[in-house]
Amino acid sequence: MGEFKKFIQTSGKTFDEIKKAINDLVNRAVDNVVDTVVNDVTEFAPKDVRKKVRQSVDNIRKTAASGGYTSEKIPTERPKTSVTENNPELTRRKNAPQSSQIYYPPEAHSENISPQEEYMLTKIGQMRELEICVRGQGIVKRAVELTLAEQGDFMADVEDDFARQAFCALPQPVYAAMSNSQLRTYFTWRTDVRRGKYPKTDKPYVLLYCYELLNKVGVKNSVEAFEKLLEVWENCKDFAPYLNTLMPRWLRDFYAFNDITEKYPDINAVLGEQAEIRFEREFTEIDAGNYTGKFEFFAENSAYDVKGSIFYSDKTKPLLEAACERALYALDDYFKARDIDISELLCGKLKKDYSWTPFRDAIVNLDRTDGFRAVKISASVRYCVKRGEPALEMFDFAPSKGFIGYLLKSVEAELRIKTGFNRRIVPKLQMLQNDFKNRTKLMNAVSEPDFLKIIPKAVDEYCAENGIVPPPKAKKSQEETVQYSAQKVEIDVSKLAEIRDKSDELAKKLIVDEETDEPIITEDFDTAEQIVEQISDDDFSARIDEVKEEFSPQEEEIPVQSGNPMFEDLDPDWQTFANNLIPIQIETLKALLDGNVKEFCKEKNLLPETVFEEINTEALSAFGDVVIECGELVPDYSGEVEKIVKAVLNRK
Repeated sequence: MGEFKKFIQTSGKTFDEIKKAINDLVNRAVDNVVDTVVNDVTEFAPKDVRKKVRQSVDNIRKTAASGGYTSEKIPTERPKTSVTENNPELTRRKNAPQSSQIYYPPEAHSENISPQEEYMLTKIGQMRELEICVRGQGIVKRAVELTLAEQGDFMADVEDDFARQAFCALPQPVYAAMSNSQLRTYFTWRTDVRRGKYPKTDKPYVLLYCYELLNKVGVKNSVEAFEKLLEVWENCKDFAPYLNTLMPRWLRDFYAFNDITEKYPDINAVLGEQAEIRFEREFTEIDAGNYTGKFEFFAENSAYDVKGSIFYSDKTKPLLEAACERALYALDDYFKARDIDISELLCGKLKKDYSWTPFRDAIVNLDRTDGFRAVKISASVRYCVKRGEPALEMFDFAPSKGFIGYLLKSVEAELRIKTGFNRRIVPKLQMLQNDFKNRTKLMNAVSEPDFLKIIPKAVDEYCAENGIVPPPKAKKSQEETVQYSAQKVEIDVSKLAEIRDKSDELAKKLIVDEETDEPIITEDFDTAEQIVEQISDDDFSARIDEVKEEFSPQEEEIPVQSGNPMFEDLDPDWQTFANNLIPIQIETLKALLDGNVKEFCKEKNLLPETVFEEINTEALSAFGDVVIECGELVPDYSGEVEKIVKAVLNRK
């Protein structure tokens, strides 16, 4: 380029001189590229091979320079009935300049050829000419899909019986890229296929036949092309396993671009079982409004670990599943009224597949199809039009785990109440807010007061229909009933002193030497028992009242503690529990949360079992369950306990 620039900068050169200089520069550049490629290819070849390659390249350059380069020789003698007769377009292409010929792989042929071979070579030669398009004085190469379809039509009725099978390894086979022997091998194999035989052959030959059928070459209509594609898939899959990947996509695309619904209304029934998208079956059924048997799916895709709950067991699983199904139908009605698709929340939704192109990995002229139409292949696959262009929508698995978790936890919370389970849980709307953030329609739907009533009402109706009610609470016997009324207690001090003296004497007599064989006299026992019998319960109660002022401090009336405002965010039962705790008990709960309760109790000189029992007593009194079990917080209640501790710490 630098040399050319220097030449241009000189003056006094004619146009022909400049043109000649340019040609010399271009030729030298091409020669340099060729030399580089040849050197790279033959770098590791033997010396004699490199020498022969170099000689061949030099010979070709000399031939090209002298204008003697010709394409592969094809017999010029044609059948008596020429295909170009009465065909001006073919005649014009035939008479195109020699430089426009497309050179396919060179191949030598014997001089003595049979009539069939002569016919096939002539036919193939005429087919190759179809790739040339003459426009005025210019010659252009046509689009590959247009050429393949036209060449396919030209060779649609050709049959052959080539004696040998030429190997072919083209990644994307087209007629123009094949040699004559490869084309004859293909047409011979296609002849056998049309007669119902499917001999094993190379991949490019199978694919080229599929390309013909996708372009509806050699068939009467779309239905026949579709059926022949199915036949190829069925009969060649033993030696052509790659069809298991290609055919489902091609057949679905063919179904969308050609109207064959009258013969095949359900293409999935024709394609058979294909590799399912993850949870495609669940999405298909949920999209159709079927919520039966989906508990395992929900449990696997939930933010709430329902199977880790103490309520979950083999006995309660059927109950959870049935109640969950009832709740889903109620939620479905609720969301439908607000134009919200619940299947999108439970599974995911259809999204445009940006990697899709019609008949990918095939060569198809879309102008030969019946025309694209929006069709629903299945719940997870749908063809549609996006921005005026054909598009494929595929199922995108993206369940709302927070919504599913809220559903399962709400159902379980109601069932715990209905079955009389001694522990309660409370679902929180925060589980939904994380998933529905920036989704105004959904947030408005779950923020309405009626939303909170849907699941409890559905579970309540299910339980009522199936006779599920809490077991009756056992009534306390009269002896177990706690009496809170004040009782007067009187103590006969003289009798107490007498009992104490007798007890001291009895203790002295019990302390004897080991070798003493004298029997223990029980007379004093009898005396003590007689004294105790003389003090009846009523008499004892009456006399205690007389001396209580002497032995006890004066009692003061303690006002009832009012609710602490720091616990206003808790449920009423938990507010009661929190208000009844003393500081050391709250500190113990904090130590349980921090995991250092043993060190805390040791530092405070507390007996862990005692303080645990005191805290559980307050919990049982407030909401009927314990919060500490086996020295650890009950997982279901750790969240509420944490709120209590934080409220107290923040207040400080």
